[in-house]
Amino acid sequence: FMAITRASFRFIAKMGLPLNEVVSKMNNALADNNTTGMFVTLFVGKVDMDTGNFEYCNAGHNPIVVIPPHEKAAYLKAKPNLAAGLIQDFPYQLETGHLDRGTRLVLYTDGVTEAERADKQQFGEQRLLEWADGMSAKDVEWTENACGDLYDTVKRFTDGNEQNDDITIMTIDMK
Repeated sequence: FMAITRASFRFIAKMGLPLNEVVSKMNNALADNNTTGMFVTLFVGKVDMDTGNFEYCNAGHNPIVVIPPHEKAAYLKAKPNLAAGLIQDFPYQLETGHLDRGTRLVLYTDGVTEAERADKQQFGEQRLLEWADGMSAKDVEWTENACGDLYDTVKRFTDGNEQNDDITIMTIDMK
């Protein structure tokens, strides 16, 4: 299913369509004859590096952590929309915003926030924001250290409990 998702994105994204239309076409391709009920969550975004204008479309994915320069980390306000592959012709919404130079982004799968200890306590969204605030205050090269630091923080939190979902982390530094 992921192979189809990746191939669809690569093909459709080259058409130069608005991002919500890219996601809509991907959704329709995935939903077509999807008798297994599989789906994929995804977040598609595009930043104009000269102006900082940001266009994005969310398809059921976790909210992105945004860390503006000299401000606290917060979750990007994005419509959740429906995960791709479930219902044909879902009306995905295109959203816009602005990212200042020096803003940092953290994208992640739910394996980060849903990582849990043996007592079933999850890492959660609040701990993720606390990590982001602490990491942004450190004097480190963000792009080289942030992913590994978050992964290590999650693993320490789970204290050896077996991982129950994939953990994928990507960071972006708007230099």
